[in-house]
Amino acid sequence: MNAQQNAGPLGDQQPVESARIQLAQLLRSWREGNNRSQSWVAKQLHTNQPTVSRWESGSTLPAPETIRAFWQICAKSVQSKASAPELEQALALHQRVVEERAHMPKQTVPATGGTPQPDRPPLQPQGSKGRLVTLTGVGTVALLAAAAWVGVQYGHSSPENPSSSPAPSLAAARPTPTATCDGNACASLEPATTACAEDAITTRTGHDYGVRVELRYSALCHAAWAKMSGTAAGDRVMVTPNQGNAQEYRQQYGHDAHTRMVPALTPGDARACAIVDGRGTVCATSAAQQ
Repeated sequence: MNAQQNAGPLGDQQPVESARIQLAQLLRSWREGNNRSQSWVAKQLHTNQPTVSRWESGSTLPAPETIRAFWQICAKSVQSKASAPELEQALALHQRVVEERAHMPKQTVPATGGTPQPDRPPLQPQGSKGRLVTLTGVGTVALLAAAAWVGVQYGHSSPENPSSSPAPSLAAARPTPTATCDGNACASLEPATTACAEDAITTRTGHDYGVRVELRYSALCHAAWAKMSGTAAGDRVMVTPNQGNAQEYRQQYGHDAHTRMVPALTPGDARACAIVDGRGTVCATSAAQQ
C-alpha cells in the first residue's frame, strides 16, 4: 500500500489522531522512498534524529515550513515518490490536525470559592468500633496541632534566627506560557515550559573568559534562545533576531542562565552573546558539533 492510500481521502472527516498518523506515515514514506536515514534528514533540516523519529511516529507535529523542507529534500532524488500532490496532501492533513485540536474541549479549572467536601464515611456501630472512631478523631486533632506547630517554627522568622526568611508565596509563582507555539507566537516565551525545549539543539557556540555561550534552536517552533554557562551573578545573556526584538536576561544566582525565545525561521536568523560582567563579551560564532 502506498503512502497516498495510507493517508486516505482528504474529504473524510476523521479524528485528529488519525490525521496525525496519516501525516506521519506520509513523511516516513518520503524518506524511505528516497532511501535515506532519519539522521540524514535531521542533518538536512538542522535538527536531530529523535525529532525526526517523533515526526514519523506522530508523537509531535512538525510546522508547515518543516513539512515543505522535508518534502523538498526528499523530492530531489530521481527514485523518490514524494510528488507535489502529496505535499499538498501533507499540508491539508496538518491543517486538519490543527483545526481538530482547536475544537477539542479544554480542561476547566475548579472554582476557588469553596473546597470540595470528602464523602462522609459510613456510620460505625456502637461498642469497640465506636471507640475506634473516637480515637481516630483525637489522632486527627493531634496531627493538626503538630502541623500548626511546624508552621509556626518554620514558616516565619524567629527572634533566635533573624536571618531566616519566610517560605516563598505560591501567589508569586509565574504563570506557565502556552504549551506550543510557532515563529512570532514564541516571542518572549520561556522555552523550558513549551514544546520547543523537546527538540532543541545547539547550533552555534562561543567560549571566552571561562564562559560558554550557546545559540539554542527549535525547528519544531521556529524559535531560538541564548544560553550561557560558567557564569556568575551580574552576567548577562542576549539573543538578537534578524527581525524583531532581542531578549536579554541578567543572571541572579547560580552558574548558568538563558533568555526567553525569539522567532527564527532558521538557526542563522538569530545571534547569541554573553556580556561577562567586568571582563568583556563572547558570542556564539562557531558551528556546534552535532
